[in-house]
Amino acid sequence: MSRNPLLAADQDVLVDANIFYAIGHPTNPQYRRFRSAVQNAGVVCNLPRRVIGELGGPETDRVRTALDEGWAEIIDAPSPTDGDAVAASDIAKRTIANETGQAEHEVEKTDAILAGLAIQYVRDRSPGGIIVLTDDKPARKGIENAVRAQGYTDTITVYGLTDIIGDDSGDSMQLI
Repeated sequence: MSRNPLLAADQDVLVDANIFYAIGHPTNPQYRRFRSAVQNAGVVCNLPRRVIGELGGPETDRVRTALDEGWAEIIDAPSPTDGDAVAASDIAKRTIANETGQAEHEVEKTDAILAGLAIQYVRDRSPGGIIVLTDDKPARKGIENAVRAQGYTDTITVYGLTDIIGDDSGDSMQLI
């Protein structure tokens, strides 16, 4: 049984690169707590290929460990022909642009793609619900706006790292 009531085995978990940056190297206490929370819940973290690219590729220690241990897998972005996914990505992109003062074409594509992926996953493969993990506040707001606009608030939830592992001020963050 999961000690973290936010994660459940019947949900897909989509993870943004900033979560893996925040947990650091596999020897970092935050990495170990995150891995434990995910494994105890029986979920697999879905890492879009763009996220893998941002993290330096599948051979970086933090990614390779997660893949080898089976608590993460690499997934593809939504099809550009999936109208709901594209609409969700567009809503997220506009929100992020408004939040950051950037032009829409300058918004990081991965953040917007997570919104579309969440919609596509809940509709096509995960009736138990979707969790999107990101510590990027504008991205979180963008994804939440897209979810609300598309009518998926009952099945898609966005959390940050501290929601999953708590906030232990004794941890030191190691970015490698």
